Formats: sequence, structure tokens, C-alpha cells
Amino acid sequence: MVDLVNHQKPAVRSRYDEAAASGAQLVTSALAAHEFIYGVIISRRPEIHLANAEELLADLEIVPWDYEDGVAAARLRRALRRSGRTIGATDALIAGQALARNWTMVSANLHEFERVEGLRTIDWTAPDATP
Repeated sequence: MVDLVNHQKPAVRSRYDEAAASGAQLVTSALAAHEFIYGVIISRRPEIHLANAEELLADLEIVPWDYEDGVAAARLRRALRRSGRTIGATDALIAGQALARNWTMVSANLHEFERVEGLRTIDWTAPDATP
């Protein structure tokens, strides 16, 4: 979401616009929205960034996090712990929700999310990414 509002990576906006035009369902987790807004309000210019962030979030369906998401995230964290490939706690919660709902994760943070078996990921900042 950061790359969509900071306008420094036009390819990301182009891929987002293509996905929206194709009719793809564009959603975000309430947890991801929280992380995004937190980053905005601790930035050097929150008053500028907040309006852009809220505009983007208004275009997305913000999906609440529920019990089934929690169960999926707990199972994911157990599997990652057993394999010795843990990821950050919030990323595990977001990835668990994505797994539970069969979502494809769009993130430039594939370093952690690619550790999650069965999670479909795409990085719109990559030159060969498709929407």
C-alpha cells in the first residue's frame, strides 16, 4: 500500500489499476490496514500521508480478522516454528488470514511471505510481475 500512495514506483500503480480494471477483488486485511496507518502516523509528514492513505483504503474492501483466520494463523506459526523459518508476528497473522481465505498476497516483502507454504504471493515492484 505504501508504494501506491508514495508515487515513487509508477509500475505498482499501473499494476493496481490493471487489476482493478480487470475486475479483480482488491481487499486488505484489517491488520494490514492497521500496519499501513501506523506507518503513516509515525511518518515525518502524517498530515499529508494520512489523506492519501485514507483515499486508498476507501477503494479497498477492508476485511475483518476473525476466529477462522486466527486458527489458520496459529497453525501457520506452529508449522513455521517447527521448520525453524519463523516470520514476524503480524506478518504471520496476515499470512494466516490470506491462507484461510485463499487470497494472493501482494507485497514487496516476499522475503518473509515466501516462507509460508501454500501462500500465493506477487511483488508488483518486480519487473516481471503481473497484476
